[in-house]
Order: sequence, then structure tokens, then C-alpha cells
Amino acid sequence: MTQTRTSRRTILRMAGASVLAAGAGTLLAACGDGSSGSPATGTAPGAAPKPTPFRVATAPGDNYFIDAVNLDQDQYGKYNLEVPKFLHPSSGVQGMQLQTAGQIDGQMQDTLLVMTTFANSRPGERPVIIGMRIPETTYSIVVNKGNWPSDSASFADKMASLKGRTIGVTAIGAGADKQLRLALQQAGISEADVTPLAVGQTTPAIAQMSAGKIDAYVGITFATARLMAAQTGGEVLIDFAADGVPDLLSKQQVDVLIAREDYAKSNADACKAWLAAQWEAKDWILANRDAAADLLNTGSFDGQGLDVSKQYIQHFSDVVVPKLHPQWKVTKEAIDLMIEVAVQTGAVKEGQVTYESLVADFARA
Repeated sequence: MTQTRTSRRTILRMAGASVLAAGAGTLLAACGDGSSGSPATGTAPGAAPKPTPFRVATAPGDNYFIDAVNLDQDQYGKYNLEVPKFLHPSSGVQGMQLQTAGQIDGQMQDTLLVMTTFANSRPGERPVIIGMRIPETTYSIVVNKGNWPSDSASFADKMASLKGRTIGVTAIGAGADKQLRLALQQAGISEADVTPLAVGQTTPAIAQMSAGKIDAYVGITFATARLMAAQTGGEVLIDFAADGVPDLLSKQQVDVLIAREDYAKSNADACKAWLAAQWEAKDWILANRDAAADLLNTGSFDGQGLDVSKQYIQHFSDVVVPKLHPQWKVTKEAIDLMIEVAVQTGAVKEGQVTYESLVADFARA
């Protein structure tokens, strides 16, 4: 594949803000053989005006579940999108490298990583936001068996209970690590009071927690955090989206839909068709909650997380969907807050990213 023109030094800076895709496969799934959807027919409202190739990257897990629904329900063809087999980048950073290199047309990505990549990429090759798919934070802190503050305890007291503890994160400098440091800062606790430990994704983290090697873990998504708690006998100590959590954590909107800047300008119809296909997938989930839970369980959790999958589908339907704007439109308020988070965590410098430069015209609320 074509090597991105972004320098190695820039990619290393980008890696500091990466959020690895939960359960992502090896380097890449097939780059074009086969099909991830029905033949393009263009009958649905919002379809592209003619059959259009469109390459989608994704990963297993609840945050990415809409992609799985699009595939399972053969929804792409109705929007005149010819989608080859999904790409499965091995990490968020690799996904951004492929996006800036023009190897991916659309994907969902971590908002902070998108901002970092935007700030360090060439105009035209930069990722731009074309939709807000997860309009909430999905981060949490899962703790091992033991005596922990009750649900009614304050955010500060819950964070204080982590002093002296070893806390697992996907990687040092990754998104989970940055969220942990931001949470400590918001609680007035020194970073030196805890020991962050890179343990990788949920599956190895469960093994580390079960073995007593970590006391807590920064969960990335709603379902994977609860699956970890269920499989270790632990609990979700802090859901960053809960009441009482500081706004800089609780009001984040963590996953956006993106396209390369030049593609979003020259192929806006294809981008809008992709957004419409995802909107239909959202409607299918709402109308088929049990089937959706089964699909999430079998596709992402190897049939071992039906209860958690049901919890997620209920949460998605009752909490996430009411926050959505039509066709995934993106508000300035949401992006401005995420820019503030990006600046505070060192992902970007003040003034490097603005709502107007980052969000495509047709995606603005």
C-alpha cells in the first residue's frame, strides 16, 4: 500500500493520542476482494447518484457496532455504495495513517486522535469530521474485587480510593492513559499517587486483573468495561458519563465519523450516503433490540457477553440515540469542548484546531 507522507516523527506524536481499536485484528483484513454489502441499487433516500466505491475501516466492539449492522443487513447497496471487505487497522494510529494516505474513505475514530492527526497532517490529506456517532464519553474505571466506595460516593472520593493502586491502560500515552491523567487532575490528585501500567486491550487486561497484577483498568467502551467487571468479579467504579463527574470528562463526545479532507470535498455525495446508511442501521437497532444484542454478542464477544450486549443495546437506544442530531450532525459546542480536552492533555496546541476547519460544511449542526 502507498506509504503516507506523514513523517515518522509526526506518527510518533500521533501515537501518544491513539486509542487502539478494541479487539482489532491483525494488520489488515482484505483490501478489496469480496464485498461487504448488497449490489448497489440506489433506491434509498440519500443514496449516492451513481454506484460509488467506498472503503470502510472498522473493528469489533460496541462503539463500532453500526458497521456490523450495515454489513449484516446488506444496507450499503441501497445507498449506491460499493463497499469491499472491511479494513481492520491494528490500531487507531494505523487507521489514521491509512486515512491520510487515501487508503480508507470512511471510518469512526477517537475524537482526540483525529484532532492530533489533523494538526500534524498536510491540508487536503487531513482527516475531517463528517459526523458524530458516539455523542458521549464511553470511558470508565473498572476495579478488581475488594472494598471500594459505594455508588453514592463522590467522584473525588472514588478517585482518591485509587491512590497507591496499579491501574491498567491500553498503552502509556494512549487515549485511556490520557483520560486517566485528566481524571486525576480533575480530582486534585497527583499522577504520582497511582501507577499506570500498559496491559493492552480488554482480553489481556482481564487476565491481568484476574491474576491480581492490576487493581483497576481504564475501560474504553460501555460494553467492554462491563464485560471485564462481570468476568473478574469486579465492578465499574466510575462511569465518566455519570452525574457528578466533572464536565471536562462527562461531556466529552469521543467517537466521530471521518473522511480525508480532499475526499469529503470531492465526494460529498458518497460521504452523505454512508451517513444515511448508518442512520438506517441505527433505526434497525431500535426496531430489533433482541436481534441486535445477539449480533453484538456473537460478532464481538464470541457468544460470551449476551447480558452485557443487552445492557449496551438498551443504553444505546435509551441514552445515546436521544443525544444524536439528524444524520449525525456535529455541534460546535461538542467540538469546542473536545478541543479544550485536547489542549489540556497535550494532544494539540492552542489554536491548531477549530470547529470550522475540522468539521466538513455539510456535517455542521
